[in-house]
Amino acid sequence: MEKEKPRLARLAAILTQLQSKRVITASEMAEKHGVSIRTIYRDIKTLELSGVPIVTEEGIGYSLMEGYSLPPVMFTEEEANALITAEQFINLNKDKSFAEGYKSAMIKIKSVLKFSSKSKADLLSNRIHVRKSGELEKSSDYLLDIQIALTNFQIIEIEYFSLENKESKRSIEPFALYHTNENWILIAFCLSKKDFRAFRLDRIQNMKLLQQKFKPHKMTLEEYFEKCREKYSFSNTPDIPLTPAGFKFASNQKNKKMKDVTLESFNIVGISIRTTNENNQSAKDIGELWGKFVSEGISQNIPNKVDETIFCAYTNYESDHLKPYTTVLGCKVKSLDEIPEGMTSLEIKGANYKKVITKGDLMKGVIYDSWTKIWDANLDRAYQTDFEVYGEKAQNPKDAEIEIFVGVK
Repeated sequence: MEKEKPRLARLAAILTQLQSKRVITASEMAEKHGVSIRTIYRDIKTLELSGVPIVTEEGIGYSLMEGYSLPPVMFTEEEANALITAEQFINLNKDKSFAEGYKSAMIKIKSVLKFSSKSKADLLSNRIHVRKSGELEKSSDYLLDIQIALTNFQIIEIEYFSLENKESKRSIEPFALYHTNENWILIAFCLSKKDFRAFRLDRIQNMKLLQQKFKPHKMTLEEYFEKCREKYSFSNTPDIPLTPAGFKFASNQKNKKMKDVTLESFNIVGISIRTTNENNQSAKDIGELWGKFVSEGISQNIPNKVDETIFCAYTNYESDHLKPYTTVLGCKVKSLDEIPEGMTSLEIKGANYKKVITKGDLMKGVIYDSWTKIWDANLDRAYQTDFEVYGEKAQNPKDAEIEIFVGVK
């Protein structure tokens, strides 16, 4: 139940609420505004004395006389249905402020629907249900305030509890928001670290909007992710045949010959995405996966990690490189005793592989080029798991050395 509003604000809200549905009961309005039913009766009487034509349907509720309010915006039935459907998904959102903000907006949207559409809107609202995938309790209440700070270039102060269970107090300049794995992520420039950082909203313990303004960052979200790409390759998309027919893998002097190796099984833990090489979709999907891995500091939050080496594995092929497959980006671990929420594990099984060492500028697509040549090599591939290894020699993206392992029969 909401806190009681000043009477003038409540009267205006009741008028909007009356416009949002064909019929509304006094108890619904009382619950909405946090007042008694007797108070609602008095408010209705005040509106009537002000000239608002309210129709009382005995035993049912109240409605406005049709034609009293000419809505400034008219929605088609399809548009209204789309908004009502979206409401069901947003109700599952973990941020309380977002869910309540949308609910309030929907009341106003419904208030401008045609009189004949309101009953249909109510019917549809009662006939749509989106099932939860597990417990989705509201875990944050800051999204709308952060959006205000972001668009008004206000510095915010947060008390943050990291995934590594470290508490800190930060003054940050909000830059962008994105939603992933049912969590909201804030990208912001941290004034103490002098760099951009990613913060999960459900890990923010307290937040305060400061009056202090900051100068807008002259950078788009895409340019931010491009900065992430400077650290790791974003074009590691396997098996896209773009090189001319007959091109030989060994013709590139920067790539050494393939070596036959047999590896023992090991496990990696990280994040994953299902994608396909059709229409170059994998370049976009895997790029976003790298962006998330870097911006959210996934590597730092992987328990039982062997070292800082990063593995980018391709597995669960539907058939071959022309069909969907799964990309897993993570680190090698000593055990699978603990897998953080939102992460996944992959066993890279012991098998025979062709090992390729490729060198060059990651930003110039050296990994991409290597995979096209691997495809042209006509290997007897197993299509179980292939992977790339980003170790110490891959730290300089301008002159990186990457190991590629291609599973063969």
